[in-house]
Amino acid sequence: MTTDAQGYRDSKHVIPGFNLAIVDVDSNISLKTADFLLEGIKYLTYTTKRHTKDANRFRIIFPLSHKLYLSKEDYKDFMDNFYDWLPFEVDRQTADYARKWMTNAGMNVYHEGEMVDATLFIPKTKKSEERKILVANQQSLSNVERWFLQKAEPGNRNNHIIRYGLMLVDSGLPSEDIQNRIISFNSKLGSGKLDELEIHSTIMRTVNKKLHERDK
Repeated sequence: MTTDAQGYRDSKHVIPGFNLAIVDVDSNISLKTADFLLEGIKYLTYTTKRHTKDANRFRIIFPLSHKLYLSKEDYKDFMDNFYDWLPFEVDRQTADYARKWMTNAGMNVYHEGEMVDATLFIPKTKKSEERKILVANQQSLSNVERWFLQKAEPGNRNNHIIRYGLMLVDSGLPSEDIQNRIISFNSKLGSGKLDELEIHSTIMRTVNKKLHERDK
């Protein structure tokens, strides 16, 4: 938020303190897929003026666990860390300390879940540096692969690979591409990867059922 600066917004007139993270999603992912990926997290989505059925354009507002007081430079670093955490690409040009977000009388949906831990993204902290190292070590992964990899712990990997496959179905990919991506993702689980026979007998059986429902 900014104070009156004679009709202009600038970083000199920003009122210190924020407890929301807002991202702009510009048609590279559907609302349905975003909601699927963010299940269990507290946030609000609203469609923007240019949103259409074929090209979803929307914003996501995440309430944060803490109210933070950061400098202009640290705020940008905070948002860059936040963008890296998300499972999909967003408009990275919006990390402006004095940015004004326009509302729109479109579709607004509130989602209950756990509040995002703001301390994970504060620059120059141990948590932030550990996350940067993790991202650097996973450069070969896409955002969404990294998202599922972090959640795919021993005991629940089968379930999360299924969720990864169902997300690919929702994204509209053809069957062959989905199977190839699932096999590739599984190979990146290292010693915890599933046997390829299990991929075909359990994972792909569930995914193919969803594909049939999608394409019929």
